[in-house]
Amino acid sequence: MSREGGTTHMVMTRRAWLRAVAGLALMPVSALLASCGGQQTTPTSTAPASAATASMTTRVAAVTPTSTTTPANVATPSSRATPASTAKPAGQQASTIKARIALTASDAALLIAIDKGMFRDVGISVDLVTATLDPGQAISLLGAQQLDIVGGGLSGALVNGVKQGVPLKITVTETVITANFGDYHVIGVPKSLSDSGQIRSVEDLRGKTVALVTSGGGDVLEMKKVLEQHHLTLKDVQVQTLRAPDVPAALQNAAVAAGFLIEPYVTIALKQLKAATALVPGQDIAQASGIGLPLNVLTFGPRLLNDRPLAVAFLVAYLRGVAWYFERVGNDAGKQEIAAVLKQYTPLKDDQLYAQMTWPPIARDGRFAISFLDEYQALWRDLGQIQAMIPASDLVDFSYLDEAARQV
Repeated sequence: MSREGGTTHMVMTRRAWLRAVAGLALMPVSALLASCGGQQTTPTSTAPASAATASMTTRVAAVTPTSTTTPANVATPSSRATPASTAKPAGQQASTIKARIALTASDAALLIAIDKGMFRDVGISVDLVTATLDPGQAISLLGAQQLDIVGGGLSGALVNGVKQGVPLKITVTETVITANFGDYHVIGVPKSLSDSGQIRSVEDLRGKTVALVTSGGGDVLEMKKVLEQHHLTLKDVQVQTLRAPDVPAALQNAAVAAGFLIEPYVTIALKQLKAATALVPGQDIAQASGIGLPLNVLTFGPRLLNDRPLAVAFLVAYLRGVAWYFERVGNDAGKQEIAAVLKQYTPLKDDQLYAQMTWPPIARDGRFAISFLDEYQALWRDLGQIQAMIPASDLVDFSYLDEAARQV
């Protein structure tokens, strides 16, 4: 992590920043796991981002479910029918929106809105782009209008794009840290190290390897705040970045002294594999990080920011997906309905995991305190990922969300 702080960053003009998009290579999504315990295959060759839109994806279009039984694997695009949720209403030409999301449980409200025809009802067809992109690539493509929406964790790439004058705004947050956060996030340690007494407290992590899943997202900020409560900094540990699905195995093998776990990998590591114990449970992470900290957001690019009716219509459908989620997440039968949707679109197919896991802390109103963006920016500046902070208000615009909320 500290090496990132020493990285030399080249200052780019807006034109150069956008021109660099043409040189990006988009890697098709790594083989999605048949279940969260599955194995990953080696990615195939890349296709240039400057090619036609069809070349930039593996795309997902889910068949309208007829039962809660789903295929073991995510089908290839050619084998899928156009979803009923993105069909064009009679007499109306649907506007197609290209949205790049990670296809995780955090995207539940968006996936529900697709699956239940809520976007179709407002005249929108959502094209899910699942190419493997790092945050810089995704934001660059968003600024170049090869994508319309990017979903996922926050990154310094947003600040760098905005500083070059590219129209980019966070318009809604998908998940936030809530008062009833539970164990949605956990800092786990190998059971062998906890049982032997080698790792008893956060202080025992000094000088040891800690696995995080991003280079500057919510997990990094949460870890930073937890360490600070115990008089440590990120420089006091050796950070190793792993994919979220790989953290349970790293803990099981004691390849790291601690790992940041995000559901469903909390359940996999602690309950199914019994490979780790919780050094810092979710509620303690929430207390250290602050209630309301945004974790996953939707960022709009120039097309939607310049087409207010289309942007508002998208958010109307999204908020209806949020409402559908909250109508059901409070009981077992409702959770099964949500799980049926998630199984259609995400790699998570295991009913037992859905029954055991802590459910995503979806932001009911889609908002967060923008002061948290100053905390993110301070982190990115310290890591050398941005050169200077900018006003948080330059990164977010909730006016589209406010207008949509009045129509729901």
